[in-house]
Amino acid sequence: MVNSRPSPERLAALKLEIEQRYRLQAKEAKKHNRSRGMAAFRLAELTRWLDDAYGKGVELEANTQSYAIVRIFAHHIGALKDAPRRITTWTGVYAPWINPRDLERLINEVAHCPLKWSADKLAWKLKLTDVKRTELNIRTIGAIDCNREQRAERQRARRADAERKRRELKRTTGVPSI
Repeated sequence: MVNSRPSPERLAALKLEIEQRYRLQAKEAKKHNRSRGMAAFRLAELTRWLDDAYGKGVELEANTQSYAIVRIFAHHIGALKDAPRRITTWTGVYAPWINPRDLERLINEVAHCPLKWSADKLAWKLKLTDVKRTELNIRTIGAIDCNREQRAERQRARRADAERKRRELKRTTGVPSI
């Protein structure tokens, strides 16, 4: 049995249907995990900062500054899937001193009114310096001694220097570099 080739009109209709299906899937995916990627990156960087500042896996002391740190982490964890369970687990490790009523209040706050911080504002809350930021390879949180414009200018200079070196290498060896 030989399958006949579909007509050009049928092929065009099938291609259109596939394109629409992919467009719809992309739109749905974009809608559901709008800020999860950034939250995951920043959460990893916050964890690096916390491990450096207080020690890896160390329980925070029960004070106002520690509660502020817990609140920052909770709001970042809140952007991920299954946030209440993750927040409860995280606080169980780092802040077991929070009583269940306060923890429930924090989880409700994260669910109903999530907070988002700019890079520089979060740096001020954490008192993160540019030296420590560079040492920990933190890119989504700013620094208290280097504002956004200064970091952008430094990045432009770094890229220009790398491009200059790449062009020089290409000119001297005659081999294009990647």
